[in-house]
Amino acid sequence: MNSLIYLAYGPAELHAEAFYSLLSYYKVAASPVQILIYTDAPDAFTRNLGTRPEIYYPVVTPAQWQVWRGSSNKVYLLKIGVLAHAAEHYPGNLLFVDTDTIWQRDPAPLFAQLARGQRILHVSEGQLATGNVLSRKVYRHLKNRVFTAGNQSVRVNPSTLLYNSGVIGFASPVAAQLPEVLALADQLYAAYDKHMMEQLAFSLRFALDGPIGEAAPYVLHYWNLKAARPVLARVFSTYAGRPLDELYERATSLNLAGLHVAELAYRNLPGWRRTILKLLGRRWQMPELAV
Repeated sequence: MNSLIYLAYGPAELHAEAFYSLLSYYKVAASPVQILIYTDAPDAFTRNLGTRPEIYYPVVTPAQWQVWRGSSNKVYLLKIGVLAHAAEHYPGNLLFVDTDTIWQRDPAPLFAQLARGQRILHVSEGQLATGNVLSRKVYRHLKNRVFTAGNQSVRVNPSTLLYNSGVIGFASPVAAQLPEVLALADQLYAAYDKHMMEQLAFSLRFALDGPIGEAAPYVLHYWNLKAARPVLARVFSTYAGRPLDELYERATSLNLAGLHVAELAYRNLPGWRRTILKLLGRRWQMPELAV
């Protein structure tokens, strides 16, 4: 069984992001797979999607949600609990995607890779030591530190690769390693409390078993556009009940893919150039988006 997994827990804006990602998936999937939506608001989806035989909404208690935040009490760790639950109750090839994603190709080849034992994350962000400002800062704090993953040791060194965890995929037997990922993440958060430690934990643990595959050609992860969330929510609220094709086109007209690239280009400029642009009043800003 192939399962596409979403975690849409919390604000209505996250539900809207997940709904748009789902609409984009249906546009590219030749044969939709089983879809698991872990959410505290199934009606946010059923009001437009109705009841579909391939979509399941696993029931999770408030107490379980809290347990899944780990000893670090981080919302980023919820996806580890979701993946463990999915592996136990819906075994097969599991492909988790963040809500702020847009499908660009049918992910059938990704599921084929998972069936062959490949572990997949969204995309390599390069070596931690030479990455963006935050990555380099994390490296300076953690370099040469040794952490434990099960009965193995992992060291943060100049060759450590950081992967974006907006997509996480593996065959369900690999879920036996998730407690090691969680424990490793807790160690990393204790060493340096930055949000990216969850993705570093996946990167370090999965790398112990060989090269990590990338999902980037199949799905866009617009992680840098948090300001677009309320606009997406307004689109689906304003046009609730309209045909799914219309909802998809209205959301797509916001051009989140293009905005993602533009903001990322600005973010990656040398610091001195960003400073000059700010002084000139030309820093990148989210444009006003019509709904």
